Amino acid sequence: MFKAEMYRLLSKKVAVAAMLVALFFIIYFTMGNTVWGEGLIDDGEIYHGTAAIAKDKEIAAEFTGPLTEETVRAIWEKYGPPINYYSRSTTLEGMREAAAKGGNDNYCNRFVARKFGEVVKDEEGETTYVLAEGWTESRYLQGDYMFGYTGNSSWFWDRFLLAYILAHIAIIILLCPMFSEDYACRTADIILPTAKGRFFLWRLRMGVGCLLATAYYWLACGSIYLLYIVYYGTAGLEVSCGLSGIPVFYLEDSMSMGKGLLILYLCGWFSALVVAVVTCGISAGCRQTFSSLVRSLFFYIGPFAFREIVLDSLPMGVVNSLLRSVCYGMPLSYPGAFAEAPGGARVFLTAMGLAAALIGAGAGVWGHCRHQVQYGWPTRG
Repeated sequence: MFKAEMYRLLSKKVAVAAMLVALFFIIYFTMGNTVWGEGLIDDGEIYHGTAAIAKDKEIAAEFTGPLTEETVRAIWEKYGPPINYYSRSTTLEGMREAAAKGGNDNYCNRFVARKFGEVVKDEEGETTYVLAEGWTESRYLQGDYMFGYTGNSSWFWDRFLLAYILAHIAIIILLCPMFSEDYACRTADIILPTAKGRFFLWRLRMGVGCLLATAYYWLACGSIYLLYIVYYGTAGLEVSCGLSGIPVFYLEDSMSMGKGLLILYLCGWFSALVVAVVTCGISAGCRQTFSSLVRSLFFYIGPFAFREIVLDSLPMGVVNSLLRSVCYGMPLSYPGAFAEAPGGARVFLTAMGLAAALIGAGAGVWGHCRHQVQYGWPTRG
């Protein structure tokens, strides 16, 4: 029966198309922000794509290690301000225009400009960067943060956000017919009276739903990680999250990028399981697949929209803050909110996600196991 249920869901052309389209967009936008967006200028010589990645790795290898004041000064003295960072363009035409001015533009001096620099106008009115006043007092220079080449890791969170949202939506489309299709086709009237037609079938289908959600989530979101490793390697996983752009609680951002990504991926997986359980629960209470789809999407997007539209327009207070926390605990916002929250808040956010899953599971049991079988077929009046 387990294989039969999996085949029943995966045989839906709409569901398969949704999963393939989501996977295509995830890979396409990931490629667009990695290899296709890489560019480097070294003493007027232009590098693009994989050549730029290789050159950046070579340059950054000299400075890899604990970030200190000496590291920043060494980068700035050797390469100076980046010439293609302000209004950055990595098209060949834009890079040729920037290279004509002379100078360098690589991962290391762009990093220094971003973290420790400020924009100024030179004598000719051109925009450039200088080290900001008081940059030596930055908390990143205490020796606790590891520096190294991470490529376009600052975009990793944006790509991951896109990936897990598209993956969750594809999971909803895949699982929304789970029970509602039985009601619409009247097969529930045949299945439910059997010896293993109610609670056993509900448990079986919930297991199938969670397994498929898990498999597709890791396929969709794991593709980003694999592409990152293929093009940038694994050395950047040792770099601190605070320097690589991976969201974590600011007092913990000295942790490695690898650990930060592990937290994000596990949170996204937890959210995918919540989405699967709630979608199946909603499907068990709907008589039509379209109704199940609409309600499941409303559950997924609704808390985010409520927070952004309603709560943002209301005065901040205890009730508003509590409602915000509940919304942040829902699947759409949970991974990022968990990563950036302190310890106690993480427990609350996780509890909200578990509560949503338990309510969805309970509603599914109630809707499926208490369904009233209609014996006989309706006749035309």
